[in-house]
Amino acid sequence: VTDPGSGYSFAPTVSFTGAGSGATATAALVYDVASVTMADGGSGYTSVPTVTFASPPSPFGMGRARGTAVVTKGVGSVMVTDGGSGYTSPPAVSFAAAPGGGTRAAGDASLLYDQVAAVRLTFRGRGYDTAPDVTITGVGSGAMAEARLRSPGYSGSENLFWARQALQDAELLAQLTQE
Repeated sequence: VTDPGSGYSFAPTVSFTGAGSGATATAALVYDVASVTMADGGSGYTSVPTVTFASPPSPFGMGRARGTAVVTKGVGSVMVTDGGSGYTSPPAVSFAAAPGGGTRAAGDASLLYDQVAAVRLTFRGRGYDTAPDVTITGVGSGAMAEARLRSPGYSGSENLFWARQALQDAELLAQLTQE
């Protein structure tokens, strides 16, 4: 909210327009518009959408609230690029911090024999401008992984390769553990 407006007797509707669809939010009112809580980030947004608040009701209407959308990105997928060797238990996985007060992504690793087979995201994080570095540490060495970002309006196609690769890795893991 960049301008809380005035004269609202109830929370106004909030709408988003731009190259995408489905974003919804609820405004919170404390005399004026105090905050907006996103209910759904929508999908397909290729640029920052315009935020519009409904006008306050007449005769109370003094000024419409204004706001600016902020698009943040989280980690969408993690691909193990080198399983390393010598791991006796699943190693720790850490992600570089998100800049500017964003929230760091989190994940955990699974092993196949003594190698890292996959990294599962437990929290995507928020506020990344670029894919964060992934660090794998534990008893063993050489494991490396690469993160890919997912935008709030993610439609799925940008990470299709990574999803297919992860599925193939999971199928291989299932086959090997049954043998």
